[in-house]
Amino acid sequence: MDLKAKTFWEMEKESISYLHKNENWWTKWAVLATTINKLEASENELDASFKVQDASNPGGQVARKNELIDTFYHRTYRLGRKLLLFAKVTGNQAVLNDVSFTESSLHKLSEKESLIKCHSILQLGNKYLDQTAEYGITSAELNALTSDLSELEALQPSIGMITNDRKSAVRSVKVLIKEGSFILDMLDDGLEGIIEDDNFLEGWFAIRKIKGRPIYHKVNPPTMVN
Repeated sequence: MDLKAKTFWEMEKESISYLHKNENWWTKWAVLATTINKLEASENELDASFKVQDASNPGGQVARKNELIDTFYHRTYRLGRKLLLFAKVTGNQAVLNDVSFTESSLHKLSEKESLIKCHSILQLGNKYLDQTAEYGITSAELNALTSDLSELEALQPSIGMITNDRKSAVRSVKVLIKEGSFILDMLDDGLEGIIEDDNFLEGWFAIRKIKGRPIYHKVNPPTMVN
């Protein structure tokens, strides 16, 4: 929620609260009552949109993905070193070609390309598992890396969907603020034109804080002389 949107929402809620505390001034006017009901409905929708926006913040998942991917790249690189040693000792040129890479190279590739590369290293690890126990490669290591790879692949579309939900909520907030502003403008005119009480109007426009409106001064009751 940005500051401008939050400020509007606080003003809108305060305006509705003020109207309910002073219902005696407007309930008999159907046009005002109907407009105020519309304002409340719009504010309720705005509240719901803010909740969707907050719930759709992908920050936590992005942080989790970034933390996981750094560790995953490092562990995959170490697996590659073991396979590289195996390839050199056994003279397996095909494996040697596939595992000759640096850890930094994984970070330089696009995320999709890096994950494809890591997947190919995992396939080699599984293919030569029976021959590489003495090089420190274990099924537990390969299973853990496979699990991490699956989580990383699942996180990316999830983050994309959450981001899209958040963008939709942001658009909805903008529409509802525009709608709420229009309704409040209608009430400014309606209340000022219909309600003949300076105290009420002063309180209303103090909340609305609109430049160019008349300044209403509270009318104090006359001093009683004994």
